Amino acid sequence: MFEKRLFSLVPQATPYIVASVLFKWIALMAIITVMWVLARILGGIVTDGLSAALAVDALAQAALPLAAAIIVRAASIYLAQRAGDKAAFEAVRRVRSLVYDKLTALGPSYTETVPTAEAVQTSVEGATQLQVYFGGYLPQLFFAGLAPITLFVLLVGQAGLPAALLLACVPVIPVSIMMVMRNAKKIGAEYWGSYVDLGGMFLEAVQGLTTLKVYQADRSWHERINAESERFRTATMRLLVMQLRSICVMDLVVYMGAALGIIVAALQLATGKIGFEAAFLIVFLSQEFFLPMRRLGSLFHTAMNGMAASRRMFGILDTPEPERGDVELDGRGNIELAGVSYAYGDRTVLDSASATIAHCSLVTLVGESGGGKSTLAGIIAGRKGAYRGSVRIGGVELRDATATSLMRAVTLVPTNGYLFAGTLRDNLLLAQPNATDAELLRALGRTRVAAFVQANGGLDMVINEGGTNLSGGQRQRVCMARALLHNSPIYVFDEATSNVDAASEAAIGEVIASLAGEHTVIVVAHRLSTIVDADQILVLERGRIAEHGTHGELLAAAGAYARMWNSQEQLSAYAYAEGDAEDAGAVEAVDGSAACADGLNGTSSSSAAAAPDSGRARRSAPSIMWRMMGLVRPLAGWLVLAVALGSIGMLTAAFVSAFGALGLMAALGRNALGLGLIAACAACAACGIARGPLHYGEQLCNHYIAFRLLAHIRDLVFGALRQLAPAKLEGRGKGELVSLVTSDIELLEVFYAHTISPIAIALVCTVVFEGFLLAVSPELAGIALVAYAVLGVLLPLTSAKACGTTGRQSREGAGKLGAFVLDSLRGAGETIQFAGGTDRSRALGKLTEQVGAVDARLKRRQAVSEAVADALILVANLVMLGRALQLVAAGTIDFAAAFVAVFTLVSSFGSVMAVSRLGASLQETLASGARVLDLLDEQPQCAEVADGQNVEFAGAAAGHVSFSYVGGVDAGGAGATEQVANDTAASLILDDVTCTFAPGTMTCIMGRSGSGKSTLLKLLMRFWDPAAGTITVSGVDARHINTASLRSHEAYMTQDTHLFCGTVRENLLVAHANATDAELLDACRSASLTTLIDRLPQGLDTPVAELGDSLSGGERQRIGLARIFLNDAPFILLDEPTSALDALNEASVMQAIDELKRRGKTIVLVSHRASTCAFADFSLSVEHGRLS
Repeated sequence: MFEKRLFSLVPQATPYIVASVLFKWIALMAIITVMWVLARILGGIVTDGLSAALAVDALAQAALPLAAAIIVRAASIYLAQRAGDKAAFEAVRRVRSLVYDKLTALGPSYTETVPTAEAVQTSVEGATQLQVYFGGYLPQLFFAGLAPITLFVLLVGQAGLPAALLLACVPVIPVSIMMVMRNAKKIGAEYWGSYVDLGGMFLEAVQGLTTLKVYQADRSWHERINAESERFRTATMRLLVMQLRSICVMDLVVYMGAALGIIVAALQLATGKIGFEAAFLIVFLSQEFFLPMRRLGSLFHTAMNGMAASRRMFGILDTPEPERGDVELDGRGNIELAGVSYAYGDRTVLDSASATIAHCSLVTLVGESGGGKSTLAGIIAGRKGAYRGSVRIGGVELRDATATSLMRAVTLVPTNGYLFAGTLRDNLLLAQPNATDAELLRALGRTRVAAFVQANGGLDMVINEGGTNLSGGQRQRVCMARALLHNSPIYVFDEATSNVDAASEAAIGEVIASLAGEHTVIVVAHRLSTIVDADQILVLERGRIAEHGTHGELLAAAGAYARMWNSQEQLSAYAYAEGDAEDAGAVEAVDGSAACADGLNGTSSSSAAAAPDSGRARRSAPSIMWRMMGLVRPLAGWLVLAVALGSIGMLTAAFVSAFGALGLMAALGRNALGLGLIAACAACAACGIARGPLHYGEQLCNHYIAFRLLAHIRDLVFGALRQLAPAKLEGRGKGELVSLVTSDIELLEVFYAHTISPIAIALVCTVVFEGFLLAVSPELAGIALVAYAVLGVLLPLTSAKACGTTGRQSREGAGKLGAFVLDSLRGAGETIQFAGGTDRSRALGKLTEQVGAVDARLKRRQAVSEAVADALILVANLVMLGRALQLVAAGTIDFAAAFVAVFTLVSSFGSVMAVSRLGASLQETLASGARVLDLLDEQPQCAEVADGQNVEFAGAAAGHVSFSYVGGVDAGGAGATEQVANDTAASLILDDVTCTFAPGTMTCIMGRSGSGKSTLLKLLMRFWDPAAGTITVSGVDARHINTASLRSHEAYMTQDTHLFCGTVRENLLVAHANATDAELLDACRSASLTTLIDRLPQGLDTPVAELGDSLSGGERQRIGLARIFLNDAPFILLDEPTSALDALNEASVMQAIDELKRRGKTIVLVSHRASTCAFADFSLSVEHGRLS
C-alpha cells in the first residue's frame, strides 16, 4: 500500500501531503460540529419537550457558528485538494526530470533498455499517473487512519458500543485491499505493459505509415493494432474486475457497517442506554467512519496504475550508465586503434581492428556496407562505449576520458543527422550557444545551404520534428553546418554527403579537405572518387582492416580497395555502354550545374505535412457529447442495465440513513410511514447488504461499454490516420499522435463509464426522492428540487463556463510533452554530442511548468466546485430543516415525518453530487473528445478512391503539373503547409512540369537538393494532388483511378528506408505478405543482401532493432530495395536508391535494377550519382521547378 522508494524520490511533496491531511481533518471536525449542533437542537425537541417554534429560534441563534463551520469546511476541502495537487505536481516534475535525465545519460543506447514508445509514455503519461498516488492516495492513506480514531474518541463517551462496533469494522477495508494486493502488482504490471505495447505498436505504425501504404500493408497493420487494442481491453477488464470485487467488499463493509452501527444505536435508544443526541450522531456520522477508508480503496485502484508505471521507471533509473573516466581529453594527438572489436548481440561487426590516424590528417574509411565503417566511426566518436580493445587519442584511452571532454574533442556528423523541432537558429546554437548570426550564416554558406535559408525565413525558419520539412540533402547540409560551428579538434563524417547533389558535394568536399590542415578528419565514404587525396585510406572488410595506405598505394597493391575502385569504373563503363552517349553527357552537365537556390524562389520541396483543416469552429461541449453518445447506440441495452442497477444501488445507499432516521423515530415511539423499529432496522440492513453487489453490477456494465467503445474509437482513429497519411501527417509530432491514441482516448472512459449513466441515475433518483418528499410535504419537495437543480444543473454549467478552454489547453499540453520527449530521444545523440542535455532537460522542465500551470488552473476550479457543492448541500439541509420545523410548529406535518423527510434529503445528494463534479472534471475528457473528433473529421489531402477505374499499367505522365507547399510551418509543430491551387503568392516547387514515363523505360531525375525531385515521385504515387495539371497512369487521371488498383501497380522506395521493430523477414514481408522463402532469398540476391543474411546470427529471422539501428545505412537501404524486388510492381519509383551503398553493392544493385527494366518494368529514379543515372534511358533535370 506504500511504495517507500517512490515516496523517497520526491521529498518536496511531503509538506504538501501533510498539509492536505491536516485540512481534511479540519473539514471532518467542521462536519462533526454541524451535526453536533443539530443533535443538540433536535434533542431538545425529543427529550426536553422543546417546541418546534423554539427549535426554529435555536436554529436561527446557531446560524453564525453553523455558517462558520460550513465556511471552514468548504475552505478546508479546497485547501486540502490544492495541497494534494501541489504534491502531485512536485512528483510529476521530479520523476519526469529523473527519467528523462537518465534516458539522456544512457544516450542512443537507451533503446537497448526500453523501446522509445515506452520511454515516451513512461516520461509523460507514467509520470502523470503518479498524480493520483501523491496528490490523492498518500494524503488519503494517512487521513483514513486518523478520521475513524477521531470519530471514535468523540463518540465513545456518549455511545460506546456503537462507536466501538463502527471502529472495529473499519480495518476490514484495508484487509480487503491487502488481499487484492496479492495479485494487484502482477495484474497492474500486465495492464501497464499492454498499455505501452499498444503505444509502441501505434508509434511503429505511424512512423512507417508511408511505407505501409506504398505496399498496401496498412490494412494488415490496422488489424494488428485492433488485435493489440483488444488485448489491452482484456487486460483492462481483468484489472477492473479485480478492482470491482474489492470495491464490492468495501461497499459491503461501509454500508453494512454503518447499518450495524445505526441498528445498535436505535436499539440502545429504544432501551434507554443512550440518549437521542448520541443516537443521532451515530446515524449521521456512521458513514464518516468508513468513507475515508472507502475513498482510499478507490484511490488505491487508480494509484495502482501509477505504481505499475513507477516499476517501469525504476527499471529505467536502475539501468547502469556507460562507464566514464575522469581524464580530460583535448583531442590533439594521434588516434591509435589496437585490437578494437564490437558486436551487436551475437553479431560481430568489428574484429580486432588496429590502425594509427595521424594528428591533423585526412583519413577515409571505405569498404562494403555492413563492413564496420560506421561502427568504427561511432567508437572513435564515443557513441559506442562497449568496444573491446584499445582506442587512444593523444595517449588517453577513450574509456578513461570524461564524457564532456570526449564530446568536445570529437564531432560526429552521421548519415542521418537529427534536427529538433523549433527554429533553425535553435538547432545551430546547440553546437555553439554564443555564435552570432553572422557566424551561423557563414557556416550555412560553407555547406551551400545559406541561399535556401535566406529565401525561407532566415535563421528563424521553423524546423519540424526530425527536420521533416526539409529535403534529405538540405537536412544533411544543415547538420554539417552545425558540426562546423562546434569547431572540435577531431571530425568524423559518416557518409555526410550521401543525399546532396554533386555540386554541393564538391563544395562540401573542399570544406572537409580544408579542415584537415588544423583538425583530424575521418571520413566514411562510398564514392571513391571523392577520397583519392586522403592522407590515408583504411579499407574494412567483414569487420577487419584489410589494408591501408594512400590511393596510389592501394591501387598498386591490387587488393580489396582496387577491386572496389575497378568495380566503380566498370559500373560507369557498363552504364555508359548500355546508355546513349549523348544522354550520358547530359547527365554530366546536369550534375555539374549549380542553381542559385533550391526549388523555385528558394522554397524547399520537403515532405511537409498539409495543414490540419483551418477555420473549423471550436466544438461546443454539447456537440462533443452528442457525437460521442452516438457511438453508444449498439450497446444501449448494457446502458439501460447499468442505469437500472446504479439507480437501485444509489437509492439503497441513501436509504441506509433514511431507514436509520425512521428507526430513531420508531425507537422513540413515533412511528413514521407505518414502520416499526424492527422493520426499519431490517430495511436498513437490507439496503446495506444490497449496495455492494448493485454497485458492482453497475460499474461492470459501465466499463464494459466504455472499453468496448475505446477499442472501437482506436479503430476509427487509425483508420482516419491511414486516410490522412502521408500528406497530413509527415510534419506532425509523432509523440503527440501517440498521446492522442493512448491517453486522450483513455480519458474518454470518464465520459462513457462515469458520465452518461451517472446523469441518468441522478435523474431517476431525483424523481424517486421528489415523489417521496411530495408525499410528506409539497413545500419540502420544492426546496429539495431547487437544491437538486442548483447542484446538478447550475453548478456544473457554471463550473464548465469558468473552466473555459483550460481543458483543451491541458490536453494539447500533454500532446506537446509527448512530442518534445520523443523529439529529444530521437535526437539523443546530437544532445550528447553538443552537450545540450542540460538545456533540453531545462526546456522539458519549463514545458512541464507551463502544462502544470494550465492543469493547476483546471484543478483549482475543480477544488472550488467541490467546496461549493459541499457547502451548498449543508446549506440546503439547514434550510430544509428550518422550514420543516416551521411546518411542524404550524401543525402542517408531524415531527416524525419532518425528521425523516429532512434526513432523507441529507442522504440523497450522492447521485447529484456526482453530476455536480462533471462541470470541472469533465473538461479534459471533452477536450480529448474534441481532439479525437478533429482527427476523425480531418479531410485527407488526397481522398482515396474506392469506386474509381481499375487499370493495367501502360505508362504514366505528368501534364502541365504545378505544385506548391503554401503557408510555411506551424510553430506548434502540428503541420507544415497547405497546398493551394492558383495561389499567386505561393513559391512553386514544380511549375508547369510535363513529362512521360513510357512502359519499359528507365528515367533519371536530377537536380539540386530540395529542387522538387522527390515531390514529383510523391505526386506519381498520389500522396499529393497537383495544384494544377494532371498526373495520369495508363492514360487515366490518377484522381479517377481506384486507389487500390493504382498502388498495386506502383512501388516506391523513399530516401530513408523505414524498418519496423522486428526481424529482417518481417520487414521484407511488408512488401509481399505471402512470399515464400525462395522469393525472399531471390529478392535479397537482387538487392545484394545475401552476404549480409548469411552473416547474421539468425539469418532472415535476426531482429533489426528499433528503426533498424543494428544495421548500417547501406544494409537498411538494401532491405528497402529487396522490398521493391519482392513487390514486383510494374511501375517502380526509387528515391536515391544507392546513396548509402559502396561501389561493389551499387554495381550489383544497379545491374539488378537494369534487369528489371529489361523485364518490362518502368523505372523512375532520383539520384545525384552520375554512375547511377547513366543507366537511364532518359534524364530529366529539375531546375527552378521546371524540367529540362
